[in-house]
Amino acid sequence: MNRILVLAPHPDDESIGCGGTLCRHVQQGDEVHVVFLTSGEKGGHGRSEPATIRLRESEAHRAASVIGIPEIEFWHLPDGAVRSSPSAIDRVRKKLLQFKPHTVYVTHEREMHPDHRGAVRLLRRALEKFPEKHPEVLGFEVWTPIQRLSVIVDISPFMEQKLRAIRTYHSQCAVVGFVQAVRGLNRYRGEMHSWPGGNYAEVFTRVRT
Repeated sequence: MNRILVLAPHPDDESIGCGGTLCRHVQQGDEVHVVFLTSGEKGGHGRSEPATIRLRESEAHRAASVIGIPEIEFWHLPDGAVRSSPSAIDRVRKKLLQFKPHTVYVTHEREMHPDHRGAVRLLRRALEKFPEKHPEVLGFEVWTPIQRLSVIVDISPFMEQKLRAIRTYHSQCAVVGFVQAVRGLNRYRGEMHSWPGGNYAEVFTRVRT
């Protein structure tokens, strides 16, 4: 059994970027932990921030249930301002030391969203002078397609399950057509990069730490 950690800047990033791969990990019996750095309170589309936090955290719990993840964490860093503060670095480092993940998934460093870039910088800082062997760190794509592909995962058996997880984020899917966009992106990845493989794939880039 492998231990898998996901650092997601906002609720929905985990399902969009690596939901199919997480379904595969769960099926294989791996232990999966997801940490949501923020609760996406700026993405309420007219709702108050407290109401948005409650809604998006509830959606994240439903998505985790669809994927099969028993527990998730919310760290309540400020949405739109994910920074490598000493307290945030210390918290990530403690999580790594306690959980001892074999693999960490995080948004890749060329993502257009500043919180997504902030998340990978935060992880890098936490791994500086790390007293133990570094886990494998794989960057996933949400807003910006990856150009340098390191790992390709055939998610064809899990594509519909992944889309069900994305659909639980009603507040976001009502504004952006994530289901159609993700299906198209993963179909493209499957057709162009998954050889041999099925129709759908997720791709990752190795993050140097």
